[in-house]
Amino acid sequence: MGKIFDYFDKLSKENMLTQAFIIGNTTYDEIKDELNKVLKSYFFQNCENMDENPDLYVLKQEDGIVSKDDIKNLLNEISTTSQFNSTKVYIIDKCEKLNDFAYNAILKTLEEPQENIYAILLTTNMDSVKPTILSRCQKIFISSSTKDEIDEKYADISLEIIKQIEENNIKSIALNYKMYSIIEDRNYLQNVLKYILNKYHQSLENIVNDKVDKDDIIVKNNDIVMISKKILIINNNINRLENNLNKNLSIDRFIIEMWRCNI
Repeated sequence: MGKIFDYFDKLSKENMLTQAFIIGNTTYDEIKDELNKVLKSYFFQNCENMDENPDLYVLKQEDGIVSKDDIKNLLNEISTTSQFNSTKVYIIDKCEKLNDFAYNAILKTLEEPQENIYAILLTTNMDSVKPTILSRCQKIFISSSTKDEIDEKYADISLEIIKQIEENNIKSIALNYKMYSIIEDRNYLQNVLKYILNKYHQSLENIVNDKVDKDDIIVKNNDIVMISKKILIINNNINRLENNLNKNLSIDRFIIEMWRCNI
């Protein structure tokens, strides 16, 4: 199977599945096959063909536009009687692009979830999704760094930052002052954060697959929920660096946000 399937499998075994999920850094077309395996295994065990499943509704945005009729159709679909296992699932692609009408309608379904109705939201950028949506969804991450080869020249400083953060938290700002000179500019910092993101993603994957290394300092200090929160923080900081931000202040902000996760 794949990472998304393994994630659902782990959460299911630990009885941590909820009624709303958001999967970051991807689109429906990229993960359709694996998502169908998840749906077949955990939501529609008696349905072989997801494309013909009347209890599955997929909302894909055409030209970045979701009309009122699209939302009305979605709400109508999930209000009808289920034909498989009393379960309904709706998927919204690129949910960060929802307009205000669509956002308010979807938010209401998340705030007042009906029994056996599940939401799976997909986004290419978690940082662009409104906090009120994020707070009501279980977050699943597909690390963008797994799609790109990361230069090993960032390994030493990245691993040192991870060690300092996990061992010393906020004190790492003072203890690891050398990183401010080693990290030359915003682009360098972005690559360091991608390397760090990859390490946290690997640790999370190891937990999901029960392949935990006792010497993994990330796993030693965290559980699956905490690591997921930190992955979101790292990813958000990478996205922020697309703007013209001060490099040193960006480093400070990153460390402080990681530290606050442990409070």
